[in-house]
Amino acid sequence: MEKAARVLGYAGLIPFIALTAGVAIPDQPYSLPAFLAYSAVILSFLGGIHWGVLMQEGNNNVTRALCICMLPSLAAWAALLLPDRWALLMLSVSYFAWWRHDRAIITTVWYQKLRLQLTFVVILMHLIWLLIL
Repeated sequence: MEKAARVLGYAGLIPFIALTAGVAIPDQPYSLPAFLAYSAVILSFLGGIHWGVLMQEGNNNVTRALCICMLPSLAAWAALLLPDRWALLMLSVSYFAWWRHDRAIITTVWYQKLRLQLTFVVILMHLIWLLIL
């Protein structure tokens, strides 16, 4: 599972990097909207990971934790309603905040290392967009 998660996690960076690199190509008006949409989808996915973890535990007293798992989806959706610069900033902050939450909940060492690497690149791509705009 670890190898597959790494391969898929790194492959998930391709749209972030390609769409950020696409800024250098003239007449690419859809790069930023596509970047923001993909970023929102992935942020939502990260909240969903915790739903799976909570369901595996089989604990019936998880209402609060399930509500917290909704925060990435809500933040991602709200970001899509904002002007581009604010959306990039909100998504960046949300990725950082969820990474902090993630590492407190899922303590598997390889997963924490992978999430750190992926989150670093994702936030870096958001910051590059912020500098470009």
